[in-house]
Amino acid sequence: MGAPAYLPSIYEVAEVKIKKVVYKNRIRLKEFFVDFDKLRSGFIFENQFLSGLSMAGLDKHLTASQLQALADAYKTPETDRLSKVDYRRFCEDVNTVFTESELEKDPLKEVPAEPSELLDKTRYDFSSKQLPEEREAQLESIMSKLRVECQIKGIMVKPFFDDAAHDKNSCHMVNHVTVSQFKQGLGVKMGFTSLSQADIDVLIEKFLDDEYPPGDMINYVAFAHCLNPVTLDYD
Repeated sequence: MGAPAYLPSIYEVAEVKIKKVVYKNRIRLKEFFVDFDKLRSGFIFENQFLSGLSMAGLDKHLTASQLQALADAYKTPETDRLSKVDYRRFCEDVNTVFTESELEKDPLKEVPAEPSELLDKTRYDFSSKQLPEEREAQLESIMSKLRVECQIKGIMVKPFFDDAAHDKNSCHMVNHVTVSQFKQGLGVKMGFTSLSQADIDVLIEKFLDDEYPPGDMINYVAFAHCLNPVTLDYD
């Protein structure tokens, strides 16, 4: 009789899931913890660690027991009352899915192969969402007008939203902005004053990324690609 099949622990399952989510969505984990760490010690309390995970949208992908398993795995060895979570080590471990954190110190260090199943570098270029035929026709009419306006005014769309995506009050989700930021970019920033509310609603419907937490994020790169198709770069 063969050996029993290996069953991964709750922590191991959580670790794999969180790396996939962080890699796919390019989440900057550290930014969700550092404000709790006033002394920049690298340690925060457990409730703060769990709050940071929630603010990063990770509670949409992991169960409560999996989130708790992550907190437990990175707790310091003090008593339960005083123990803190080593969020800095947690972030370093998760970020190995991108590269090795010590690569700058050792340029010859071998970097693990990029997990290609987690991220297609061109996945932001287009919205795969297909609207009803009438809405797609309306969308194309709107985009045609905006393309002409961009050409006449020399508007490069992506940089306007890049600034919003990196704003200190944003969700810090790469290549995405909130619906509110998207509306502001269209009107105040780029001056697309000819757009009606109905037009804006169609644009939001098309470029809203339903899979991206917290559920109200616009894939502005896909929008920009439709208007300035040869000007994209990636963060």
